[in-house]
Amino acid sequence: MKRAIRYAGLFILLLAGCQDEEGPPLKEESAVPDIPVVEMKDGFIIYDHRYDNMDRGHHDFEARTVIDPHYYEQHPFKRGEIVYFQNPDFDHKTYPRVTLETWSISRIVALPGETVEIKSGQIYVDHRRLESFYGRAHRLGSDMEGLKKALEQNPDDPMRLNLEHAIKDLASNRLDALRVPDGHVFVIGDDWFRSFDSRHFGPLPIGSIQGKVLGYPADPPAK
Repeated sequence: MKRAIRYAGLFILLLAGCQDEEGPPLKEESAVPDIPVVEMKDGFIIYDHRYDNMDRGHHDFEARTVIDPHYYEQHPFKRGEIVYFQNPDFDHKTYPRVTLETWSISRIVALPGETVEIKSGQIYVDHRRLESFYGRAHRLGSDMEGLKKALEQNPDDPMRLNLEHAIKDLASNRLDALRVPDGHVFVIGDDWFRSFDSRHFGPLPIGSIQGKVLGYPADPPAK
């Protein structure tokens, strides 16, 4: 009986170890960093996004943005999509200086039922490294390696202290393994340094999402 108990305990330990092991990379290639120009259609709306949480180095989405508010009535949520949502409530005692507008946009990185984890600025989904341009911490379109290289190439850069601070901040990003509840998604802005998202307020209720971000509106025809 004691031997059986020892074997059972060993099996549980081995099983736990297997669950913690990193699986093959999770490759996501459907989303692209380029932002398309979109022709307006009936039902589309324009959202004037005034925050830099999606800035990839070119003031991305800090302007008029095309939203399809009916997209998810006929389509499932997918990783990599940028969604338009009403900001949820958050712990104001933990973030006393944060004031959010009513609406915001961020990118889906994990779906209902998935386990999301962040280690040293890298996203893992179901213990698999998310291998995509948005799968790791970024600041103005550069990941930590890119920022470190910029420091090496420009040792006298007057913005050196800002770069060092950004690198330290991105590297410190971590999140213990968290299962995304049913009816929720996990969202993160592309500029981690400037984004207030699911890392802070937790998984986002799908009911708060009011549409999909399609891109920039086309310029109006010249008169």
